[in-house]
Amino acid sequence: MHSLAARLWIAPDMFTTEGASVHLVDNTDRFTELCNQWRSNSVLAIDTEFVRTNTFYPKIGLIQIADVSNCYLIDPLEIDDWTGFKSLLEDPDVQFVVHSCSEDLNLLQTSLECIPRKLFDTQIAAAFLGLGFSLSYQALVSQILGKQLDKGETRSNWLLRPLRDTQLLYAANDVCHLLELQSILSGQLLSAGRGAWFEDECAALPGATMQLEDASNWQNQYISVNNAWRLSEQGLIYLQILCHWREITARKRDKPRSWIAKDADLLSIAKQLSDKGTFSIEALRSIRLTDSRLVNRHASQLFEVLSNHEEKFAAIDRSLLNAPFKPSMRSSLKACQNCVAQLAEDLQLAPELLARKKLLQDLIREFNRSGKLIFSGEMSGWRRQILEPAFTQILLSQQPSTD
Repeated sequence: MHSLAARLWIAPDMFTTEGASVHLVDNTDRFTELCNQWRSNSVLAIDTEFVRTNTFYPKIGLIQIADVSNCYLIDPLEIDDWTGFKSLLEDPDVQFVVHSCSEDLNLLQTSLECIPRKLFDTQIAAAFLGLGFSLSYQALVSQILGKQLDKGETRSNWLLRPLRDTQLLYAANDVCHLLELQSILSGQLLSAGRGAWFEDECAALPGATMQLEDASNWQNQYISVNNAWRLSEQGLIYLQILCHWREITARKRDKPRSWIAKDADLLSIAKQLSDKGTFSIEALRSIRLTDSRLVNRHASQLFEVLSNHEEKFAAIDRSLLNAPFKPSMRSSLKACQNCVAQLAEDLQLAPELLARKKLLQDLIREFNRSGKLIFSGEMSGWRRQILEPAFTQILLSQQPSTD
């Protein structure tokens, strides 16, 4: 493999952060030594670069770490021992500053089976301060620090070696401003009285990543398929099995889900098999799909998983499906959305941060099913404190209807 050792030093004047030394680390012993040193820091900045064009799992191409005076570009293709780095990530005394961390956390979890224990997400901090929802890193650096960053290498091939100087510059810039942003944003959060809310939000981020990789959740993939609510009970059972098979197969073959099977085709198989009332491999092969290769390639395998599923899956829960709302539920949703908009304006928050439409829909579905206002998951914690009084008045004043 081509060594990048010749690029160990890049002159500081190449970068927008004055005086920052940028080091390329492509030696395991040096990397382990740095991991031990970094544990003396209370805060570090982290970012990653990866490729995910034709695979299920993202492929790690670079890890960037920054402290107050140095930026380190770690070449993961040259590192063969990650023990020290995992220990660093799990250190409760080290806070990692990152921008829009969901993809970075998923990459670290699937590549190294380890994610930072303590996080400060600058995108979330910006949202709590009313600077914008899902604000990009470049936009935040421009807005807070008045510096313009180049986006030219966003879709680079980070697995190709040697990396170009423009890629290394882009990667360093992606991390070297994070600690300065964190210092400014954390002060503003405290001044605005949003520190506790922000900490609650960041504390939930690792758990959300772990849920994605929890195999027990994969049997619920059918919930996200459009029009699944139209299926009969038997059709939903078929769809649940098919979606679980696709999840397992995509992960095993490391291919995008849609390359294994499209949602529409799985829905079509589930519907047509349930409509036929009989199940056989001949019936399976006779189904017409938008991609005929699915049945041509996997008919025997699909027949096997559909035939041997007894008691392997959780019971179908129709209340989780994205069925159209009844008129009374649409009225409740609209009232809750108006409430969120007003409260967000009063608090100078983005409405999407306070309560996304999907969260409101889930809350109303549960209320319609159980008659109880249940704040769970993302809707618990600080959101519940803000929303529960108004939502109680809205929803309890609208009794479930049979319309």
